[in-house]
Amino acid sequence: MQAVRLSAHDEACWQPREARPDLSKGCPTCAFYPVRGRMTGLRAWRHFDYVLLVVTILLTAYGVVMIYSANLGSPDPRLHNLWRRQALIGAAGIGLILLLAAFPRNYQWLGDFWWLAYLLAVVLLVLVFFFGERDQVTGQMIGWFDLGVFRLQPAFPAMILLAISAGAVLSHRRRRRGSPAPPLFGAPKTSIVNETTRRPDFVSYLTSAVMALALAALVFLQPDMATAAVFVFIWLTMLLESDIEVRYLVLTVALGLGSLIPLWDLMAHYPYMRERVLGFLNPSSNPDVKYQLEQAFIAIGSGGLLGKGLGQGTQSQLRYLPVRHTDFIFAVLAEELGFVGVMLLFALYLVLFLRLLRIVLIAPDIFGRLLVTGTLAMILFQVVVNVGMNLGLLPVAGLPLPFISYGPAALLTMMVGIGMAENVAMRHRKLEF
Repeated sequence: MQAVRLSAHDEACWQPREARPDLSKGCPTCAFYPVRGRMTGLRAWRHFDYVLLVVTILLTAYGVVMIYSANLGSPDPRLHNLWRRQALIGAAGIGLILLLAAFPRNYQWLGDFWWLAYLLAVVLLVLVFFFGERDQVTGQMIGWFDLGVFRLQPAFPAMILLAISAGAVLSHRRRRRGSPAPPLFGAPKTSIVNETTRRPDFVSYLTSAVMALALAALVFLQPDMATAAVFVFIWLTMLLESDIEVRYLVLTVALGLGSLIPLWDLMAHYPYMRERVLGFLNPSSNPDVKYQLEQAFIAIGSGGLLGKGLGQGTQSQLRYLPVRHTDFIFAVLAEELGFVGVMLLFALYLVLFLRLLRIVLIAPDIFGRLLVTGTLAMILFQVVVNVGMNLGLLPVAGLPLPFISYGPAALLTMMVGIGMAENVAMRHRKLEF
């Protein structure tokens, strides 16, 4: 009988046991399927970034403790249970990280469905205009769905969806298949897929820019200027990592500077946005901003070296600090745990950023690098803005402190990003036996 020509993948994994070659390096494309008659899933976990997982758990636990402490003196009983809800969401998020890391297909299949990811992001951000919650007094759109158990702010999952879709476009992936695509679940049925990448061209640059700016515009109209800025920062960071030509970077800077005046004119339709910026430049011109900053300064300055102790902060427990379990939770932490608590938080963030940066450097392809870069940019921008706002270095903005502030949607979004990064880390090189 005539022999059938098999691909490298089929030779490694799907020949009869007696006909399989002795591949000392294992299957180059399939880490979770049997090679030489043994399941290799457990061996794949040698590349799992356990340090990244541990620091994520520590940050989440840190946040649960601070949410509990921030609302300890609140007369509203609904706020007393927020820490339990955050803990449950955090536990589910840790499970989600492990699930994404152990997914039987590597992260590259996400690039095949980038258009679907982007369409889902657009749909979520459009639906909130029609079915989202509104302020009971002003009737203004708030920007989230009330799901009963918790409120979902669609802008946060849209950030991850942007990282997937823009990453696929900027990586300029070109796939050549000799047969139908393999299924997402179960054993692959086809030969190996050849894939090539090249530097982003003008079409990739323009397409990704339009995608990011469209999502940012939808969030801006909610209105939420700070969250819209996250989308722009994610795209800019991914653009820098994509090895794009310098002329496109120069074009981006020029267009960005040229859009400042039209953006300021557009903010005239949303007075509170202008008031936030003007309040930052001149706090005395905006009594609300001035009050918030003063209370944050008092809380941070009174914390000293070791702080006043959990649940003992005067600014937080006497409710001088506004939205103390979300926007100003950093001030609560500084008052109750002091300089030592703040340095511990910064140390955890530093480890998190360094582990993500390590995965960016060892990712096997540009798409993997861009996925992790998007996650890193998303977390980093929110940390800088939230801490800077509490210290009076940046305008007051409604961005949470990642993993610390209360927010189920934000926490799950961060967890999904960490899970995708773990998936990239586990497949950064061939398995060794």
